[in-house]
Amino acid sequence: MAGGPQDGQRFTREFYTPRTVPPAMRASDGQVCCPVAMRAAAKAAVCVVVHPHARPEEIERAIDAMVAATEGEAISGK
Repeated sequence: MAGGPQDGQRFTREFYTPRTVPPAMRASDGQVCCPVAMRAAAKAAVCVVVHPHARPEEIERAIDAMVAATEGEAISGK
C-alpha cells in the first residue's frame, strides 16, 4: 500500500478465479485505496493500491517494491 496509515505494508489476498482488474481495498482509517499498477508474477499477480493521501514518493516506492518482487529481488522496508 502506498500512503496512509499502512504505508509500505504488503497484503495477500487469495482469489480462486482469475480477475481482469485488481480489487480496491479499504485502509485501516476507512479510506478506499485504488489499484494503480499491476504486474504478473510467477505465483500470483501483484498490484499497488494507493491511499487518497499518498505522497508521490510513497507511490514511487511502492511501485519499485512491486517491480522488485516480480523480478525475484528482496524488498526493503520503508
